[in-house]
Amino acid sequence: MSNIPFKTLLLDQNVTIEEVSKGSEIPLEELRGIKDGKVKMTIQNAIKLGDFFNIPAEVFFLENASVNHNNIGEKSNSNSGYIGTYKND
Repeated sequence: MSNIPFKTLLLDQNVTIEEVSKGSEIPLEELRGIKDGKVKMTIQNAIKLGDFFNIPAEVFFLENASVNHNNIGEKSNSNSGYIGTYKND
């Protein structure tokens, strides 16, 4: 499962993953894996990303993200939890 808070911050802050890699000193391929859900978020990376985005590191470990951008993290009407691509009206 992709990291919704990380993906949302990239969109909301209008930064590229390359900029985040350079500013946080996290390897680019590792960040791509986190974004795509292929690499798990570590505490060390969450702290670095929290420092970069100026937010608490805990945000990256939210199971059901409370952040919202372009309908990412919207609840569906089917009670099946959060969806990642569209709002189910």
